[in-house]
Amino acid sequence: MTKRLISVDVFRGLTIGLMIIVNNAGSWKYVYAPLRHANWHGWTPTDTVFPFFLFIVGVAISLSFSKHIGSGASNKDLVKKIFRRTLIIFALGLLLNGWPFGIPLSSMAVDNFSFSKIIESILNIRILGVLQRIALCYMLAALTYLIAPSLKSRIIITAAFLLIYELGMRLPLIDGWGSGSFELESNFARLLDLKILGASHMYAVNKIPFDPEGIFSTLTATVTTLLGVFTGDILKLKIDNYRKLIYLSGLGLVLFICGAILDFAEPINKQLWTVSYTLFMGGWAMIILSLSIWLIDLKGWKKWLTPFIVLGSNPIIIYVGSSLVAKTLYLLKTSENISAKSLIYANILQPLAGDYFGSFLYAFFYLLIWIAIGWYMYKRNIFVRI
Repeated sequence: MTKRLISVDVFRGLTIGLMIIVNNAGSWKYVYAPLRHANWHGWTPTDTVFPFFLFIVGVAISLSFSKHIGSGASNKDLVKKIFRRTLIIFALGLLLNGWPFGIPLSSMAVDNFSFSKIIESILNIRILGVLQRIALCYMLAALTYLIAPSLKSRIIITAAFLLIYELGMRLPLIDGWGSGSFELESNFARLLDLKILGASHMYAVNKIPFDPEGIFSTLTATVTTLLGVFTGDILKLKIDNYRKLIYLSGLGLVLFICGAILDFAEPINKQLWTVSYTLFMGGWAMIILSLSIWLIDLKGWKKWLTPFIVLGSNPIIIYVGSSLVAKTLYLLKTSENISAKSLIYANILQPLAGDYFGSFLYAFFYLLIWIAIGWYMYKRNIFVRI
């Protein structure tokens, strides 16, 4: 299995496609339950999307870095590449969080505009987010790959990340916080973000300052990425391909079961990225990737895969572009304060297909637009490498 795995591109592209679907409902009042995140504890299909993307980032680290090293690249060159990519992805995340940086996109905003709003938007920008987490997890996992070349050393670092997370969440470090709390108001991860970032630079859940891509849970999210690195290492083993898939799916099943059992002691929670969630979703990802490799790369089942391949070929750019356009459509408003997005949904899709299906169709058609853009880039051999 030394040639490029189409299944990896498909897995990545499918994840990006699902990100676009779940992030772009026509109306947030009308969203099918599987396309919503769990309110707090528990999980839905939507809660698999982000860990699956981090997992495939880890797989790519293992497969691509080994090629770079085999081609003679030095650790110094690779470290430069790691930090450059980390900074660019993190900066793109800040761009998404701050857009449009106080610039008015509606008549009402024009009436209330002042240059101080631009300064205010920058000073109060949310610091962390989806792309920022991808950047930090990529950096930590890639550096681990370089400084810990042996399997044993990587396992030790991975276990250390999990242990630090558990100690922080469970030890009675500060009265009223932590001490094993996995509730929104009193968990240690929230306390750390409040102390370091401040409430004005954080997301809010149920109007309470809490960042689901916060500092502390980046440790366990990095473990998700490292599980992808271990997966890539398995795929590079010089053994029969079917044995690789047996090892990978077997490990995935073990992690899945461990995560499910641990749920009784530590709830599966995406927003806290708990250890149970990390193991559970890592196991799922290994099993699904094993099945994908078997069907696509070994059995040759490749019909209808091109849309996901094109999405997976330019994932970051498509994610950034789709997010910027979506935010702009929401902020572009008429004199009656109705957004361009609402006009499309309420005037076309809702009358045509009803509340819930119309809301889904908005996201689906929006995805088709970005598949078309990705297809054009793919056919023109435009691949934006960050």
